[in-house]
Amino acid sequence: MFLADPALRHIAAQTGDVWSEHIWRHDTATPGPVGVLAALLHKVTLRFNDNAEQLDRLLNRLGQLAPILREVTARYASAPQSDLGRCTTDVVDQLGRRVLLEQLLLHTYQAWRAHAAPERGKDERHLLLRPGDPTFGVATLRRFDDTTWLVSPDAEAAAAFAIPYAARLVGEVTEHGDGWKPTAHSNPEHRYLGGGLAYELPPHDDLVTACRSLLRWWALRHCAAWRSRRPEQLTEAELAALAE
Repeated sequence: MFLADPALRHIAAQTGDVWSEHIWRHDTATPGPVGVLAALLHKVTLRFNDNAEQLDRLLNRLGQLAPILREVTARYASAPQSDLGRCTTDVVDQLGRRVLLEQLLLHTYQAWRAHAAPERGKDERHLLLRPGDPTFGVATLRRFDDTTWLVSPDAEAAAAFAIPYAARLVGEVTEHGDGWKPTAHSNPEHRYLGGGLAYELPPHDDLVTACRSLLRWWALRHCAAWRSRRPEQLTEAELAALAE
């Protein structure tokens, strides 16, 4: 599972680096700057996640208290005793901490990454499907050949794009001039077997948009607006929407 906690989500949103765990933990015993930075990053990560948990709890409590206080004040025309003031103060305090921790987490992560230079798999990579916004989930790309990657969405991406399956192949992206050519399918063999089981989509300049168009296609494929059409039968507006 990717982006499993607030720290991983913040790092992904700010840097585009997608990790399934706190990989810097494995460097904490490494001698020299890498180990020092990894240990510091580990501590900052824990504090960041703890702050996120406290802030979520306080905001939830604030959301419960505010309407009760509003109703009572309106009914009796006087302000009753309430924990709203203390809760509001605590929220403001945690928000201030959050701003500082966001900066500290990012700077410490970038310093560790510059020194540790963590290796990414040559045959597998992970991308945010909407750069800067982790709520659209992650696509996993697995190398098929020298120019082609197979694409699978995680559960968050499947939900965000309203497709009925996660961690399942949605197609491939192939180098195409200076851009990428997406082809939607559920099995690479469908590209060569015919029978209308593969759908060639318009090329895009960047990899993320090409991946996103695969999920947009399957979302259309599973709704009433599809009407058994192939990509070449879509309107210009519908084709443009695949890249959104």
